[in-house]
Amino acid sequence: MGNRHGCGRWRVSAALLSLALVLPPGAVGAQTAKPQAKSMSAIKRETEVYREAMAWFRKGEEMIGTDKEHGEEQAEMFRKAIAVRPDFLEAHYDLGLVYLAQNKWRDAAAELETVLRLEPGFDAGIWSLLGDAYRGAGDYDRAIAAVEKGLGGKPDDLGLLKALGYLQFRSGRDAEAAATLGRIIALDPTDAASRLDLALLHQKNDRVAEAVAEYQEALELDPQSFAAHYNLGLLYMRQRKPLDAATEFDAARKLQPANVELLERLGDVRTYLKQYILAADAYQDALDRAGDPARLLPKLGFSLANDGKAAAAVAALEKAVALDAENADAWFLLGDLYADSGRGAGAIDAALAAYKKALALRPGQKAIHLNLGVLYAEKEMYPEAMAELREAVDGGDASDAGYAAAWANIALVAEKLDDDQGAIAAHEKVVALGNATANNYFHLGVLYAKNDRPEPSIDAFAKAVELDPERYRAVLREELKNVHSILDGVRFQKRFMDLLATGQP
Repeated sequence: MGNRHGCGRWRVSAALLSLALVLPPGAVGAQTAKPQAKSMSAIKRETEVYREAMAWFRKGEEMIGTDKEHGEEQAEMFRKAIAVRPDFLEAHYDLGLVYLAQNKWRDAAAELETVLRLEPGFDAGIWSLLGDAYRGAGDYDRAIAAVEKGLGGKPDDLGLLKALGYLQFRSGRDAEAAATLGRIIALDPTDAASRLDLALLHQKNDRVAEAVAEYQEALELDPQSFAAHYNLGLLYMRQRKPLDAATEFDAARKLQPANVELLERLGDVRTYLKQYILAADAYQDALDRAGDPARLLPKLGFSLANDGKAAAAVAALEKAVALDAENADAWFLLGDLYADSGRGAGAIDAALAAYKKALALRPGQKAIHLNLGVLYAEKEMYPEAMAELREAVDGGDASDAGYAAAWANIALVAEKLDDDQGAIAAHEKVVALGNATANNYFHLGVLYAKNDRPEPSIDAFAKAVELDPERYRAVLREELKNVHSILDGVRFQKRFMDLLATGQP
C-alpha cells in the first residue's frame, strides 16, 4: 500500500486435496486412527470457499495505489473475504493495515492479534505494527509488551528498538527509554535521530551536561538538524553561555528562518548580550512573520530604546499598551521615554500618566516612585514630589546605596519646602551611603552655615572644594561679595579663609 502499513505479499496457498493416509506394510494400524478421506463434495466445497474468499481479497488488493486505498470500500472487500473464510491470514493482516491507516486503532489491534493467533511465527515486523495500534488506542502497556515480544525473537532489530524507545519515552518511562536508546546507539553509532531523542530525554530530566553532549554528537552526524541547534541554544542559555546560544540560534535561523519562537529567543539572547540592534532585528522579523505582537512589541521597544532609537521605541510601546494595557513594564519604559524626550510640560504629563499606570498595575515599584518624585519636582509640585520620594525610600535598607538618588532628591525638595532639618538629614544619608557628590557637600555646607553650625559647614565646603576645586571655590568667593550672605557665620573663620585661599582648611 505504498507505506509501512501497505498490504503484505503473504500468499495463502490453494486448498490442499487431502489424501487418505496409507499405512506402510507391517504398521500397527490398531493403535493409529486412519484419517477419513474427504468426500468429493467436501473437497469441492472447500475449493469454492477458497475461490470466493480469494475473489474478494483480490478486489481489495486491486485498490492498492488508487484513491480507494485505505478506504472503507477496500476494508469491506477484506471483511467479506474473512466472512467467507475466517482463517484467511492475509486478509486479516491487510484489513489490520487499513484500520491502522484509518486510525481505527482497536480494530487494527484485533486483526493483527488474529494474524498472530493463526501464525505465531509471522514476520517480526508485525509486532511494531501491533505496538502502533495499541499506542494509538492509548494502551501503552500493551504497545510496549507487543514490541518487547517482537524483540524476544530479534533482540538487535533496530526498527523494533526504535519503536520501543519511542513508546517508553511517550509513556514517561524515561529510564527504560534511555537504556533502549543507548542500545540503539551502541548498535549504530551513526544514528543521529536516536542521539537527538536521547538528548531530548536528558533535557527533559534536567541532565543538562549530558543533553549538551548528545546534541553536539547529533550535530556532528547531522549539521542540518534544526531541533539540535535550537535546543542546544536553549541549554547554553541555561548554562549562561549567551554567545554559544546565539551561535546555535543563528544556525537554527538559517534552517527555519520563519520560526517565530526561535526569532524571539534569538532576540532575548541578543538583548542579554546588549546587542540591541541585532535583538531588534530578530524581534521585528518575528513580528513580520505573524508573531504575537502583545509579547514582542514590548521587547522590541526595549531594544530600540537601548539602541538610542527613542521615537521608534515609543511607537512600538504605544502599540504594545494599546494591545495589552496590563503590561506594567511597557508603561514604565514609556514613562522613561516620555520623560527623556525633552518635549516640555506635555512630555512630563505623559510620563506622569504612564508611570501612574505602571504603579497601578504593579504597586510598590520604588524606582517609579523616585521618577514620579523627580518629575513633580520639575513641575515645582514639591509636596507631591516629597510624597513620592518618601515612598521610594520607605521600608528600604538604610545601608543600600541604591537609595542614594532618592535621598539626594529628598534633600533638594526639602530645601524647596524650607525644611532645613529634613534636607540636612537627607544629605547626610547620601554621605553615609558613600554616594555624595560635590553638590551634596556644598548644599550641606550652606545648610549647616544657615543653622549656625560653622565647623560642620566648613568641613562640608572643604569636601566640595576637594571634589571640584575650581567650581566651588569660585562659587564661595562669589557669594562672599554679598554684604549680607548666608555664609556670614563662617566667612571670618580662619579655616574657611584658608580654604578659599589654598583649598586646604
